[in-house]
Amino acid sequence: FGAIAIGTAIGWMTAKKVQMTKMPELVSMFNGMGGACAALISLIEFTHHQHSGEPATTGTMIAIIAGLVIGSVSFSGSVIAFLKLNGTMAKPIRLPAYNMLNNVFMLGVLLFGSYLVYTGGNMMLAYTLFGSALIYGILFTIPIGGADMPVVISLLNSFTGLAAAFGGFLYDNKIMLTGGILVGSAGTLLTLIMCKAMNRPLSNVIFGAFGAGS
Repeated sequence: FGAIAIGTAIGWMTAKKVQMTKMPELVSMFNGMGGACAALISLIEFTHHQHSGEPATTGTMIAIIAGLVIGSVSFSGSVIAFLKLNGTMAKPIRLPAYNMLNNVFMLGVLLFGSYLVYTGGNMMLAYTLFGSALIYGILFTIPIGGADMPVVISLLNSFTGLAAAFGGFLYDNKIMLTGGILVGSAGTLLTLIMCKAMNRPLSNVIFGAFGAGS
């Protein structure tokens, strides 16, 4: 309860002081904190099952690994989105063949996560997956131009909700599950609406097929 009080005070004061024109990057940063929370929960639960001596069920491992990957991507992607909206990263960074690089990296992270679910893995592999997902979140976001960032932030927001929902499955917590589903579905719907308004399919967002905007 002390931690909740401290976090509430920090969040309240930060939101009260921020200028209205700076609200999008603040929302992005707060969303990133939610993703980081989900990823840390997964790391803690992975450690718990490693030390308990009782192997986790397949369903539990899926919830842990999915929360770890999605939360990590949401966190690092939201930090990059914050830096872009804040003007710290003024120009999108285009790596050579970034479409191919992003897609291959995403596939690698998914396969790595599936391997951990299947084998149980160990803490070193879990931290490696954590770092890989953070890198993918950065690679996913850095090519996007400032004009397109609202779509990406909305998508990352739905990722955070999805990661929280997996935490609800993990703990059998109905409130966490319901809240995560609400955030995830609302963020996805908003993303689809914005994509339609910009005449871009959602696949272009996910696979990095659109980039800089004026």
